[in-house]
Amino acid sequence: MTASAIAVLQAIDGIALKIAADSWVAAPSEDKTITFRVAEGIRFIEYGTNSIFRILQGLAAVIFGIAIVKSKLLSRWIGGAGVVIGAIVIYAGIEVAYLGFVYANIGSLRGISMIFILFGL
Repeated sequence: MTASAIAVLQAIDGIALKIAADSWVAAPSEDKTITFRVAEGIRFIEYGTNSIFRILQGLAAVIFGIAIVKSKLLSRWIGGAGVVIGAIVIYAGIEVAYLGFVYANIGSLRGISMIFILFGL
């Protein structure tokens, strides 16, 4: 599901929003407001799709983290890190749903997750 969500997100962001922005630029001055509102509506759809993608991505990390914690093959702390990072990503998805692409509230949590990712913890 995460792969299909990112595919839809890329279609909205990479294709639909680009076409809407190009239409806004090329529109005559009396139609600029209307075409801008259409582009803005597509951007809001992108917020929702991005939110769903992040929540699904975080949920996958939490599920894999729990599986690793219960497994005997890997260290439990690796699974714990997956659960924590998954929870941060889920929170980021909820944040996008309510605030759009404003990353002010959990910057420090993202820094912690980046440390986990960079060092492979």
